[in-house]
Amino acid sequence: MAARHMRRLLVAVAAVAVAGLRPSTARAPGRSASRASVAVADATNVDVASEPAIYLSSAERARTTAELGIATGAALSTLCAAGSATEGAPFTTHVDYVLDASGAPVLLLDTARAEHSKNLLGAGGSARCSALLAARAAGTPPAAAARVTVVGEVEAVAADAEDRVVLEALFGVNHAYADDVLSTAEFDLYRLVPESVYFVGGFGVAATWVPVDDYGDARADAVAKEARDLCVALNDDKRSDDRAMAAAQLLDVADAAKVSVMAVDRLGLDLRVKRAGGTTEEYRLAYRAAARSVEDAKSEINKLLQEAWELDQGVVFDGAYDDKPKVVQRAVSSLK
Repeated sequence: MAARHMRRLLVAVAAVAVAGLRPSTARAPGRSASRASVAVADATNVDVASEPAIYLSSAERARTTAELGIATGAALSTLCAAGSATEGAPFTTHVDYVLDASGAPVLLLDTARAEHSKNLLGAGGSARCSALLAARAAGTPPAAAARVTVVGEVEAVAADAEDRVVLEALFGVNHAYADDVLSTAEFDLYRLVPESVYFVGGFGVAATWVPVDDYGDARADAVAKEARDLCVALNDDKRSDDRAMAAAQLLDVADAAKVSVMAVDRLGLDLRVKRAGGTTEEYRLAYRAAARSVEDAKSEINKLLQEAWELDQGVVFDGAYDDKPKVVQRAVSSLK
């Protein structure tokens, strides 16, 4: 029982130290006196940085992807050590990891026997490597998963490092075997210090190099771990009328044959609308205020749906909805 309480304490410390738990500084989307503004953009080339109040930044999305990837591990690429039969060749293996406060992957390595450890730490080896961290989800094609590649050098996490206890606790929470192997001499923690960070949003989605400082300062989206469940709930057949009213009243799409929620984050929703004529359109619908938690996001979504219902029913107080939530039409496709 005492050990369990200690673990919970360490988890709490880890959450504070690594996640930062600092308040969101995102501001609510600005209001205007006009109806919803709609700007058409190519879905594969949407500049998310141009709409900071609507979209997560590339750095935030990269940190979110890295955080989600902890559940499935990383692909670690090293260079085969000099003098080996495969000298200089790329060598890729699976490793488990956690993230430190700046988003750097921390690896638990078998320092003597693992081939990637020999490449990184042994004679003729190189500490330079890269790790592919992916936000894989069941039922989703691998190519559709967001992923981030971190390039840099590994360095040992010293026994007296300020975050050593926190990192050990995170490993114990996320990877059940870690407590046992950390007590042996063969295993130790190594930090992959980022020199470059490359983010890919998914299949056919814009990719970009993310400045390392921006990546380090960013925080994972507060809604990410429950976003998939939120989408499933919102796309339930019982909510079809809610989605149709949102399309009609907030997106100005009166002839929607089908409306689907494709993504949810702390700033808004991604919606896909198929019109009766067969045209498919994608929209970004922003909350009126950024969410700081999953419960905040649920509240903001309910407010949008309530607003759509009141507009549909004509139950509107004077001046209540003179403006509309910010909307961006991201793509239009004639495919049926």
